[in-house]
Amino acid sequence: MLYNSFLTLHRNSSITTQKQLFTEIKNTFTIEFWAKPEVPHELKKESSSGISTINNERFVIVPVFGAYGDGDGSRAGVGISVGTNGISIYEHTINHLPPTLVYDAPINGWTHIAVVYANKKPTLFINGKFTKTGKVSRKKTVVPSGVFAGMKDLGFYVGGLNEIRIWNTARTHDEIQKNMSRTLTGNEPFLFGYWKLNEGSGIIAHDSTINKNDANIEGAEWSLGSLKNKRTKKNMNILFTFFVPSGGIETLNRQRFNALTQKQINCHFLYSQNGLGLQNKINTSIFVTNNDDEIKAIILQGNYDAIVVASDLRLLQTIKNFGYKGILIYENQGLGFNKEYANNYLQSHKTIIDKNCDAILYPKTPHLIQAFETYFPGKKKYCFHNCFNTDDFKYQIHPKKANPIIGWVGRLEENKNWRDFLIIGSKLIDKNPSIQLWMFEDNTLSTQEERFAFERKINELNLRNHLTMYVNQPHNKMAEYFSIIGDSGGFLCSTSKVEGFGYAVLEAMVCRCPVLSTDSDGVRSFIKHNETGKFFDQGNINQAVLEGNELLTNIPLREEIRRKAVKHIETHFSPGKYSENFINMIQDLKSKNH
Repeated sequence: MLYNSFLTLHRNSSITTQKQLFTEIKNTFTIEFWAKPEVPHELKKESSSGISTINNERFVIVPVFGAYGDGDGSRAGVGISVGTNGISIYEHTINHLPPTLVYDAPINGWTHIAVVYANKKPTLFINGKFTKTGKVSRKKTVVPSGVFAGMKDLGFYVGGLNEIRIWNTARTHDEIQKNMSRTLTGNEPFLFGYWKLNEGSGIIAHDSTINKNDANIEGAEWSLGSLKNKRTKKNMNILFTFFVPSGGIETLNRQRFNALTQKQINCHFLYSQNGLGLQNKINTSIFVTNNDDEIKAIILQGNYDAIVVASDLRLLQTIKNFGYKGILIYENQGLGFNKEYANNYLQSHKTIIDKNCDAILYPKTPHLIQAFETYFPGKKKYCFHNCFNTDDFKYQIHPKKANPIIGWVGRLEENKNWRDFLIIGSKLIDKNPSIQLWMFEDNTLSTQEERFAFERKINELNLRNHLTMYVNQPHNKMAEYFSIIGDSGGFLCSTSKVEGFGYAVLEAMVCRCPVLSTDSDGVRSFIKHNETGKFFDQGNINQAVLEGNELLTNIPLREEIRRKAVKHIETHFSPGKYSENFINMIQDLKSKNH
């Protein structure tokens, strides 16, 4: 959003230029605009042909009937539907109304959207970043539409709208990125139409190009807003950052999003690379980029009261160097594969952390508490439990498996210590050959050498017929798996060398799946030995087998552990308590530092 004034469109609004279709532009063109949708739209399956039933589409750009005026059915009009749940691109002519590109992901706050057609093939860019390519049109020509915001029988966009541009060329990624937040003169080469929608009053949207395709506005209202995201006085905007959406941090981000949203706090997330955790949808803005210019634009647009940077010291310094004036918090949920590494890391990077953040945030993990107290005695520090919503992720009833299952969750890497799990599993199978092993992993995060070693170990221990791999499972399936493991008479075995928090352990406990774990420090908040779970000393295989066998055979103890584990998590890790702690932290920092 570039202006203080913008149009707010309702369920009967339209912006109609002097032309229904811009037939002068064919097959190669660019449409871009800023939008702030307020309602979802209907998502259909992508197709390059056929007629889709239109229900609840939210057309910022209306797919006008391509044969309008002259009956030419080989020409299709292009439209763009935008809702809080994604973006769809449609083409429309005689017996032809397919969604040629469908993007299913949250769209919240002011968002820049660009659709580039190159030789009849659409590509979507969101906030200057390549997002997706759609299907090539089967029609002879595709052309942009001159009707915006909606049309009866096709659907009306609902939300804020600003800065519509149509170019008679396929804009490059670089061109989109560099100009999306700049006001244009209207005289730029290849700019065909430019409606700023910043007039502030009246019923005419002026075209700033020499073509002067002014538009009539119906059913909309002019709104005033800041140059950044419009928000109520009581709301806070928070940006959380991390390297990759995977593992415990991705789980934590979803959990605290749900907790903080209940307190009218707007949470956005920034990752420096793609990850499988993005398949776990949440209804907010999630950015994926490691480009400093893009990150700076996100921060400027977001109007964030605080930015919480998890682990990434380069990004911490970068944001500080941008001149960001809000609260900057360095968060650490775990460091390395042993406690010595954590101490060495903090000692080596003490100056960077001290200089670039206002405070440090970490969970109640003993080695982290000790390390931060040692190396940052004078720094503002906040230490409280992470949260978990046991209403959404909980025990499920499924048909009972005939044989006990021992589960494991992690990555094939040193800290997760998969070798010990396979050895423990093989020794328990020696005692009970009916046992099955289920391993859940993100296979995008392991090295080729580690995977070869894993395969060799399976063969060495003769586990192939006992082992089932579950790769890249969506988070909402894990409650089902944990519940099945627990009801089978089995347990989750955690072999990590060190954990900052250990969400997989917590999730298993919530689903009445007993846990046998190394004392990896971060799980001490969950497990009390023989009360809410079981511990064994890291590397002590015989002890692990002994404790695991007791979980398999001592039914009264097992059931008592299952019951107490659920109660413990519900009591100590509530979303409400996390929200209270987080809000108190921000208010404390505002009063002391800002």
